[in-house]
Amino acid sequence: MTATAKLLMELSNLDALPGQEAQVQAALQETIQGSVTKDAFGNLYFGDLQTTKKKIALYAHMDEVGFFVHRITEDGFVYFYPIGGWWGHVVLGQQVRATCRKNGAVLEGLVGTLPKTSHKMSEVVPLSEMYIDFGVQSKAELEAAGLQVGDMILPNTAAKKSFNQKKIIGKALDDRVACTVMAQIKNQVETQNIEVIGVGTVQEEAGTRGSKVAAAQVEADINIVIDVANGKDTPKAAEFTNRIQGNGPGLVLADKTALGNLKLLDYCKEIAEKNQIAWQYDLLGGGGTDAGSVQLYAGKPTLVFCVPVRYCHSWNSIVAISDVEATIKLLSAVIRSLDEGGCDLEQF
Repeated sequence: MTATAKLLMELSNLDALPGQEAQVQAALQETIQGSVTKDAFGNLYFGDLQTTKKKIALYAHMDEVGFFVHRITEDGFVYFYPIGGWWGHVVLGQQVRATCRKNGAVLEGLVGTLPKTSHKMSEVVPLSEMYIDFGVQSKAELEAAGLQVGDMILPNTAAKKSFNQKKIIGKALDDRVACTVMAQIKNQVETQNIEVIGVGTVQEEAGTRGSKVAAAQVEADINIVIDVANGKDTPKAAEFTNRIQGNGPGLVLADKTALGNLKLLDYCKEIAEKNQIAWQYDLLGGGGTDAGSVQLYAGKPTLVFCVPVRYCHSWNSIVAISDVEATIKLLSAVIRSLDEGGCDLEQF
């Protein structure tokens, strides 16, 4: 198993609801070499924020979509509130784990499957009507175990490789893929003329909140936001097949919150072709990323690198290891090229 695949699987297995990112924060601080700074909001900065050199920032959000405890009934059923985009079809009957912030205990349960008489079989059951069954008889039993309102609830899954060893299946690949890419680049790429700042942001899935704070702390000359989006290469996923797994990272022309800097995009494209690294054009028509916040802070050149991931915002997603490694290779080559070229970042 490659170091990249191993790290991604380890990060996938961690739990980090927006606002409760401690597990991923700790893992990245242990993994990434060199200095690290943490702000009051919880964002992490790997690199020298006080440098007089030009700065390239790599943004990766540490949180994931999930739920928190909303209400506990007297007979021990737990109603939950979603954070991030969830589709009811993928939730019923799934196994979950709740982390008690009071004592660190992890409680396993499942989302109850409702009786057929509750809803028409053609309907999507609203999340507000679903509940979690932890196999207890009372609210008091859950409270004695440490569970309370606000505790995070996430899919109870474990990352694994596909049978052909080419892909990773697991939860939270949005955006542990980016965390892996950022960590590997920080540990592998040495520069002389520029400072590379790895930024682990919080609360992206709750409205790109962390990046609004982080952009002002970093004040980078170039911003690269690393994220993922649903691959459109599965049956009936889209009329036009794009964001294809195995074709490398997407260089994003636009998403709903930001326009990619085309000069920077073309530069990355040229580096990719020069080094024979797989890449593809992308357009995120259905959502936004941290780029929207970062780009609007000071208007500095910003570009999103998007890794194709199938089945985002569900219990298990799939990513091609080759796409993750191609993203690392391409970003590393871009950084080295800028560093060796005298760091004329004003060209963008």
